[in-house]
Amino acid sequence: MPIKKIRSYLIAKAYDFAMQATERRCLSAWRQELFAFARGDLLEIGAGTGVNLHHYPEQAKRIVLCEPDGQMRKVLAGNSARYQRDVEIRKDRAEKIDLPDASFDTVVSTLVLCSVHCQQTALKEIYRLLRPDGRLIFLEHIISAHPKTRAWQQRIEPLWSFCAGDCRLTRDTPKAIQGAGFHIDHLTDAPMAGAPAFVKRTVRGIARKNNP
Repeated sequence: MPIKKIRSYLIAKAYDFAMQATERRCLSAWRQELFAFARGDLLEIGAGTGVNLHHYPEQAKRIVLCEPDGQMRKVLAGNSARYQRDVEIRKDRAEKIDLPDASFDTVVSTLVLCSVHCQQTALKEIYRLLRPDGRLIFLEHIISAHPKTRAWQQRIEPLWSFCAGDCRLTRDTPKAIQGAGFHIDHLTDAPMAGAPAFVKRTVRGIARKNNP
């Protein structure tokens, strides 16, 4: 079996277990806080194992989950089958989603924009898929504000990326979101409880697609 397939299998099997302490300490509460703003037709990119599902409110009427990794998608399908609402699962990558322009009121990205192949392309695709005044809800870890930690992030990023499913440590995601044409209405910069320093800094918030 090729190394990438082995890596994919191991990450899919271990992801929820590896993240459970951090979920309890902060991530679950942050998801609940953010998704109160979700509404209408909702698309989630990089849905992973489906950890966001039980946080989505009733005002999210249609839920579409994109997950390009086959092993993750198997876990997602199993978890979605136990969910109380109908969802559609797709294998599209965030950079190219085969759906019409202006299809969604809300797009969700949680701990995903660190690992997409091209962040700017993915954000432009999200922008295309949102309706006017549509919302991008995001929760991401980003490059540290501290020079010494940034230097360590740069040193270990190649190895970390290989081990952690192409995750990058040095992306400035708020800047990229604004560069794709979004207006950030709300932004919180906070440390992820219990995480190592090189992935500790997170941002979460709401970005809006401007009216044409």
